[in-house]
Amino acid sequence: MENEHEQLIASASSGLHRAAHGLGAEIIAVLEAVGSRVSVTCFWNRLPYHAPERRFLESRRLLTDALSDAAVRPAPGGDALAELLRDSISAHSQSFLLFPLRGGKQVTAGVIGFAEPDAPVSQVPHAVVDNLNLLGWATWSADEIARLRGELKIVNERLAGRKLVERAKSLLQAERSMSEEQAYDYLRSLSRKRRITLAALSAEILGARAGANQAELLAAGSRL
Repeated sequence: MENEHEQLIASASSGLHRAAHGLGAEIIAVLEAVGSRVSVTCFWNRLPYHAPERRFLESRRLLTDALSDAAVRPAPGGDALAELLRDSISAHSQSFLLFPLRGGKQVTAGVIGFAEPDAPVSQVPHAVVDNLNLLGWATWSADEIARLRGELKIVNERLAGRKLVERAKSLLQAERSMSEEQAYDYLRSLSRKRRITLAALSAEILGARAGANQAELLAAGSRL
């Protein structure tokens, strides 16, 4: 799956690179409405390449209006929107061309920056839109996979911790003739006193018991 994502990102990045050079663009980015803010993800830059970087801007009326606009919108040099985009996206660009990108529930817009005071084109090539959509989907998928892996790791750690606690309770029940409830209360009280988690305390108890068993085996072996 990771290889497929890498191949898709590489192919879409290459296609976007060719399209950007064909347009004479300075930068290609995506704006996305996220709550009360706007995220900016730069997918191509004429300057030395960097991996797609996402950052957030405080939502402003000009940006939110641009995001809700369903038509291609030029922002020539000197235009208030161009000034805002220059400050937030690319200080090297003089003019910009915004175009709609609809992705799921989020409202997004593509942005192309140019060195000229007026955008040299009025239409966005299909190659730019298609490759941006592919890159956006691949980036979102990679983020979602990373999030799910993080959640799975947390679940596995919690499950492993519960197993340790159950084993420690069983050990206390066997060695100290405690009930299950008494063993759990003992562990909880001691973990609070020592300010460590139940899982960490249980691991210590089980480790100490394993060490004691090993010592007993070594002592018995030396007497043979």
